Amino acid sequence: MSTLSALLMLHLLALILMAGTTFIDFINYQMFWKLFNHQRKQADGILSASAKFPRLIGIGAGFLIITGVGMIALTHGVWAQQLWFRIKMIFVLLLIFNSIFYGNRLSARLRAIVRLDEPGLAQQLINLKGKLRTFHLLQLGFLLMIIFLSAYKFN
Repeated sequence: MSTLSALLMLHLLALILMAGTTFIDFINYQMFWKLFNHQRKQADGILSASAKFPRLIGIGAGFLIITGVGMIALTHGVWAQQLWFRIKMIFVLLLIFNSIFYGNRLSARLRAIVRLDEPGLAQQLINLKGKLRTFHLLQLGFLLMIIFLSAYKFN
C-alpha cells in the first residue's frame, strides 16, 4: 500500500469518527430532551455521557488535519489548487468555527443550567434546545458537504 493510500484511508476513518460521533451526539441530545421532564436521572446520565463526545470529535479532527496535510504534501499541492478543495476548506473552517464558538458554549451552558436547577429552567432549556438542534444540523450538513466534495472532485 502506498503512503498516499494509507493517508487517505486514515483520513476517511477520521472523517467517519467525526461524522459518526456528531450524529450520535445529536441523537443523545434528542433523547435527553425526551427524558428530561419525566426521567431526570436518566436524562442527566445521557448528558454526562455526551460530555465525552467533543474529545472524540477533536481526535478525529486532529487526524483529519494531519492526514490531509500529509496528502497535500505528497501530491505537491496539486489538490490544494483545485476548486473542489478550496470549497471543501471553507466548509472545514465553518465546521471548526461552529463547533468552537457555538456548540461548545451551548453545551457548557446547558450543563450549567441543568446542574444549578434554577427558576425559569424550562424557558432557558427551550431556548437552548432549538439552538443545539440547529448546531447539530449545521455540523451534519457541513460534514455532508465535505464528504460530497471529497467524493466528487471537480475542477
